[in-house]
Amino acid sequence: MKRLLSLSALLLFFVMGAIAQESHNYIMKIQKKDTLLSIPVTMIDSIYFVDNPSAGDLTFDIDVSNITAGDANIVITPSDDLTPYYYSITDSIGRDNRDNNYNGSWYELEVGWWSYLAGVYGMTWQEVAKQFLVTGEHTANIEEDYGGRLMWDTPYIVYCFGMDNDGNLTSDIAEEEFRTAKPIPSDNKITVTIKEEQSDGALIDVATTNNDTYFIDCQKTSYVDYYLEKYNGSKEQMFYNFFSSLRTQVNDQYFHNGNQTDLKAKALTPDADYYIIICGFSDGPTTDIQLIPFHTAAQ
Repeated sequence: MKRLLSLSALLLFFVMGAIAQESHNYIMKIQKKDTLLSIPVTMIDSIYFVDNPSAGDLTFDIDVSNITAGDANIVITPSDDLTPYYYSITDSIGRDNRDNNYNGSWYELEVGWWSYLAGVYGMTWQEVAKQFLVTGEHTANIEEDYGGRLMWDTPYIVYCFGMDNDGNLTSDIAEEEFRTAKPIPSDNKITVTIKEEQSDGALIDVATTNNDTYFIDCQKTSYVDYYLEKYNGSKEQMFYNFFSSLRTQVNDQYFHNGNQTDLKAKALTPDADYYIIICGFSDGPTTDIQLIPFHTAAQ
């Protein structure tokens, strides 16, 4: 008849038997419900017990350092290296969504998002959430975790909470707020000359006084004017709103250095009013934001 031993008794039996009968080929068997694990004694170097933290025992240290206009070094250190947890980075829009729609709970907000993904992929929200859990000390990757560079002069929140594979909270929710820096101004003087208005943009020359990076794009006059009116004529607020919507799509084609000849400022609509938007840029505007009007040619 098979005799079931408690884990402690089994361990004692194994240790004593292994000492007395080193020549035997023992197998350690551990059973939990319907799962039976068999481990040859020769494969075991040591056996020890560690405390498994109870719900609420897990705490976090969130350290935010090296904050610039577009980045920050974020290190999350849990009090226990074995317990899985979830973390995220968001801005004031995410906090407002939490407060207005999820009872002020980051956990409920994330469950809502995981539930949406579960419906898309035919999974349970717990199965989705499990894929985002981490253990041990973790350094956040801004590009991956936030989907691109941070916005300048903006408050952000890092939050985290312990969670098991069944979706149960195993800690209080920890959070840390920080604010990105303002861009460092540049003394670059940028001059744009429109050489030809074309149906898909404008051919321009750009003259600069140094090699600092600058940003250039075209947007319809109606779009720009709407946000200028909304922000009482503030080009800085207009540009912030514009760039935040563009943030995840920005690539090298928007940025240039030094003098440029026959540069194409691209537009989408023929026979329409546009602005060329140009300014120095290093994780945010570093010079005055210029709005240069032109009209695309008819096809």
